[in-house]
Amino acid sequence: MSKKITGDDGKTYVQKKPFYKRVWFIILAIIVVIVIFSQMGSGNSDDSAKKVDSSSSKTVSSSSKAQSTFKVGETAEYKGVQFKVNKVDFTDGDPDVDSPDSGKQYVVMNITMTNNGDEKYEYNPYDFKLDDNGNQTDVTEITSSVNDTLNSGTLAKGGSVTGNLVGQANTSNKLKLIYSGSIFSQKETITFDLN
Repeated sequence: MSKKITGDDGKTYVQKKPFYKRVWFIILAIIVVIVIFSQMGSGNSDDSAKKVDSSSSKTVSSSSKAQSTFKVGETAEYKGVQFKVNKVDFTDGDPDVDSPDSGKQYVVMNITMTNNGDEKYEYNPYDFKLDDNGNQTDVTEITSSVNDTLNSGTLAKGGSVTGNLVGQANTSNKLKLIYSGSIFSQKETITFDLN
């Protein structure tokens, strides 16, 4: 609240609060402090994938390097969630019902995700991209020759889901499956070499 002061000249002046005592400044300062502390807390989290030993389902020791590229059959762990590309198949579809674009085949990637974290994990096929020599496309193709496609859902702690992701690519090119973690994130976190 501003204070009225009468000066020596007889005029009334309004004395305003200093900016650091105003409500808008206090709210802004609180927001800045919250952002700083949230960044400090997330700075300690390891934002890289690690290879999991398939015989024991344990993450390889922290002394080994974190890696971002894995092979078919290897298990990667990212933020408590394990990803594994079980197998990769190629199909031309059913010519009477559906067929891929000219010069391409359907790439069918069977994957398993297991939530070993403490929180629920939201998954979505749009978190994955099929990389065909740098051209990244969605893996949400529908073909009559493939069943059990992976849909979106939520994995509770300890939950697991297996399903197929389907994309189109020139199978003679270098193919990769890329997990980005979120449709809002541009950072590639895990890559599986498919051939």
